[in-house]
Amino acid sequence: MAQITRTGSPGEVSGILPRSSTNTYQYSPFSKDAEKSSIRLIRLLPGYPSSPVVVELVTVPLDPGKIPYYEAVSYVWGTSYQQYEIACDGLSMAVSESALLALRRFRFVDHIRLLWIDQICINQQDDKEKSSQVMLMGEIYGTASQVLVYLGEADDTSDKAMDYISERCAQQEEWPRQFVVQVLSRPWFSRVWILQEVALAHTSLVICGTKCVPWACFPEWWTRNELLLGPEVNPPPVLSYGFSAMKRLTLLQQLHDTRHSKATLALDKIYALLALLQPEDRIGVLVDYSLSTAEVYTSVAKSIIERTKSLAILSGKEEKPYVERERLPSWVPDWGTVPSAVSLGLANKYLDPFDAGGKPACRVNISIPLNGPPTLHCLGITFDTVKKLTLSTMRPGQDAATNNVEVLTDWLDLISGSSSSVVSETADYLIGQFNQNLRGVSSYSRSPSQPPKFAYSLWTTIQALSTPTLQLEPAELHARNNRGEPTSETLKFCYERKLFLTQSGALGLGPPDLLQGDTVAVLLGAPVPHILRRLPSSEQNNSTNVYALVGECFVDGIMAGEALNHLQDQLTEMGHRCRTFAKSCSNAPLETFCIQ
Repeated sequence: MAQITRTGSPGEVSGILPRSSTNTYQYSPFSKDAEKSSIRLIRLLPGYPSSPVVVELVTVPLDPGKIPYYEAVSYVWGTSYQQYEIACDGLSMAVSESALLALRRFRFVDHIRLLWIDQICINQQDDKEKSSQVMLMGEIYGTASQVLVYLGEADDTSDKAMDYISERCAQQEEWPRQFVVQVLSRPWFSRVWILQEVALAHTSLVICGTKCVPWACFPEWWTRNELLLGPEVNPPPVLSYGFSAMKRLTLLQQLHDTRHSKATLALDKIYALLALLQPEDRIGVLVDYSLSTAEVYTSVAKSIIERTKSLAILSGKEEKPYVERERLPSWVPDWGTVPSAVSLGLANKYLDPFDAGGKPACRVNISIPLNGPPTLHCLGITFDTVKKLTLSTMRPGQDAATNNVEVLTDWLDLISGSSSSVVSETADYLIGQFNQNLRGVSSYSRSPSQPPKFAYSLWTTIQALSTPTLQLEPAELHARNNRGEPTSETLKFCYERKLFLTQSGALGLGPPDLLQGDTVAVLLGAPVPHILRRLPSSEQNNSTNVYALVGECFVDGIMAGEALNHLQDQLTEMGHRCRTFAKSCSNAPLETFCIQ
């Protein structure tokens, strides 16, 4: 492993004065011809660790045949509002502490280093320039001779951790693994921008203090130690999937997979992914920092729906509909918020696929008026109405066991009072599945060796199991549904969701904001059913069904398209495809929903 050796300590910021000079650097805008094909680079002048940082800005064409050897910097801006002073072309320029420390760490003592670093090379006060330069970011990192990843300065354990990572071997003792986990917990790993910065680089070097390790060592170390770390340690998004596969994902898939990644600006949750997309998936998505977050998120949602002819994006809906104090339409996900529940429609790729609404989304129309809420017009059926629901929800984690026992009791109380034969006979069977893990439920003690009639309903609902693709005999169906004791994996879809019963006795899992009287709708082109709530304006005009989207839901018995079976002929004429069944579970007519 390479080690950076120099005298002094670039990590010491003492003696660095907060910005105070009035002779500040003023950017010269790119010429009209060059603004979309040229970039700025900094010439980082030589200096010792304790000397002031001095740079010169140069403009170069972003052409692999003409651009000089340069390195691109990947780092974290930081959250501190304190700014520090460097000299740029003889004038004062303000930078963040993290940028200053990175420049001091990368500076040579005896020769110039040519770098690209966004905080200096882009005029951050010019939204037009920032928009055009961000569109070039993928090319900037892809053209750079190498990418320098700056994690920050060393702490008490980071040097040892970087040594362990460079060895790329399984760490049998716990404490070396914990040192590495501390490094992987640094803010850089949670940034959404790093995905393209590392994925598109020819080579990347990771620097932490004086230690320098090739990026390739990091995913290799994780692969060899993941099982030893245990399920409670989640990988950073940048380590959780391969870059070659990531570059083949659609924008919707990447937005979902990077939901936990962070960005200072909500707009960057989208803009940071554009360089990783296939050209055909970028249509209609342009970088424009002059637009509001609500405008961009709505435009992107519209583009995704129209391009994919699918309503799968509705499964990205979260509990908080506000972005930067602007009200988003209920059908537009807020990608800056992490939902409390695991998405049914976007996160079930390792299970039997849900296909409640068939394919494609026929006759979808999205209107975005100048005055008025953006509205999604789509076809579907009103399957049922929520009659009863629980107020409590299960939670993941070892510390939630007591809570989950109480929740399970509430769920059993809900179905025990129901007259529906689909759910009334399942309580004993459910406890039989849970009693190995959830102690303390003593009022339901019988656990039949063979499940009674309809006993699968609640258990399959809790596990969110779709209708089998294969025709299974009763014993085979029992083996499929009875997958052993409950685990975090088998229960992940029921966490943070409410159990509910519909008017007809169907059982389901709904979003945390579920209310009695909400509509259970199956929308054409949506992989799962959705909960809709009629808006007050709709009550005054019964001819128009205007709703807000509350969230996705699971309803046992309709997750593979069963609720649309009676409309097969009508849907076929429209060019819509859905699975056929021997029986129909609904007779609801096709209607247009207006969702705002």
